[in-house]
Amino acid sequence: MILLVVRKAYLDPSFKLLLFYLFAKLVIDLIMLHSASLHRNNLIFYNLSIPLFYALLSGMFYYKINSQSYKRLLTFTMVGFAAFTIWDIFHSNSELNDMHNHRAVLYSMTVQGVLIIAIILLYFYEIIKSLQIPNLLTFPFFWVCSGLLLYFSSLIFIAPVLHYTATWNNSIDLGIIRTIPFIFEILCAVLFSVGIYYFPLKDYAKQ
Repeated sequence: MILLVVRKAYLDPSFKLLLFYLFAKLVIDLIMLHSASLHRNNLIFYNLSIPLFYALLSGMFYYKINSQSYKRLLTFTMVGFAAFTIWDIFHSNSELNDMHNHRAVLYSMTVQGVLIIAIILLYFYEIIKSLQIPNLLTFPFFWVCSGLLLYFSSLIFIAPVLHYTATWNNSIDLGIIRTIPFIFEILCAVLFSVGIYYFPLKDYAKQ
């Protein structure tokens, strides 16, 4: 996040949304940590953050994709996914007023991962087809996409399990499997950093 500001990558609309995403994630993580320290169920913050994060991440691609039909499709998925997540929260929690026993959503995180991966692959297809980028390895947004692809590829297989294991009472210890998302999240952050490092202000118009 600091590197984003130092390199002035926020001048690009997509990287500005990435900055908002990282800041929102930091704030929500801190809120969840504080809530857990007070022995309060914090899964409601996890559930509500899913559509917010998807809107910010998919919004990055809205500014990168050239096709107007793809942009309209992205807008539709933002609205549709928000509605789906709200349904999933009610579906996963029969007694929504019982915040102490609130559970993680069953489907939304997996659906988010599938959508993000599909968007990334669609974006890769578009830029390869256009042949406008001479070297992908020095293209900043390529590294951001690679980080997201790694992270969500690992998460879509683990997210459904969290509904049953990530409970406030009688939680199940998955051992090393539970650490896999955190490992890939670190790798994702490293790839973000590489992409931001390659962001040259003098070539901003080419990004």
